[in-house]
Amino acid sequence: MKKYKPYDVLKTKKINYPELSQEMKYEVSILGGLDIFTDAHVQGVVDITTRICEHMKMDYEYLKHCVLGAYLHDVGKIMIPNEVLQKAGKLTDEEYEIIKSHTLHGYEICMKYKETKQYAPVARWHHESFDGSGYPDKLMGNQIPFEAALVKVADVYDALTRKRQYKEGFKQSKAIDIMLGDAKNNKMSAKILKYLVEDVMDELYLKIYTAKKNIEQFEDTIKILHDIEKIYKEIYDRGYSEKLNKKLKRYELAPGYDMSANANLLISKQKALEKERERLKDLLEEEQKIQSQYAEVCEVAKNENWYPKTKYYR
Repeated sequence: MKKYKPYDVLKTKKINYPELSQEMKYEVSILGGLDIFTDAHVQGVVDITTRICEHMKMDYEYLKHCVLGAYLHDVGKIMIPNEVLQKAGKLTDEEYEIIKSHTLHGYEICMKYKETKQYAPVARWHHESFDGSGYPDKLMGNQIPFEAALVKVADVYDALTRKRQYKEGFKQSKAIDIMLGDAKNNKMSAKILKYLVEDVMDELYLKIYTAKKNIEQFEDTIKILHDIEKIYKEIYDRGYSEKLNKKLKRYELAPGYDMSANANLLISKQKALEKERERLKDLLEEEQKIQSQYAEVCEVAKNENWYPKTKYYR
């Protein structure tokens, strides 16, 4: 599994860089207070954007620019009425148009402050598509700034995988499948998506490794509990003896630990083992699907030339 140097770009949950004015800090703090789902989504997009940039081996200054753009990408939602933003059911066409206006509001907010003008393109154009079907300006191809195209990939992935008040989150492979379809139809960058999938695979490999280690530990613990159970049964059948007591002492059992406590713990660990085995099975299935998707994303990416090769870094 590849290791990438972690970047602590935002330092804290809220932006606090000296170059941001107090007025701008206040505006973005409102965004975090709108509702738990909006706040979690913004932080998720920031995290995913950072990881994509790390996989690109992007230089730190441009990485910081992209990540701060990600943090401000939805700042325009502070202008969206709560009853629309937090609606649990399906939006009407009129309500959807109101939601879409957050891109224009975000642009206007960023343009109000000297230190955030450079992030205005991300706020305005992170919903644009290479085929011109996006909004608000129906930009096409490389008319879309690279950082906006990058944040779009992070934004869509987080939106698809995150649980919201009106839906459950998709599995990673399902989200990637949808995004792969978008890349094939020139709605997002396959080359940027490739870096996201690399990160997802790294994360998946770590989860698989952890699940396997957990299973080993559960199996070892259950074996020990079975050994203790045998000793207690010997005591029950043959009576207490110093020899059996010495066997129990090897396990350094807590005061009051008895056959009943051992039986309850054994049941608990067996259930945990089965649950972890099921989790590992699901993870391995996801790994197989995503490896196949990665190969397909790479093929689609070969034909992409929206931006100079240097923009994609490695």
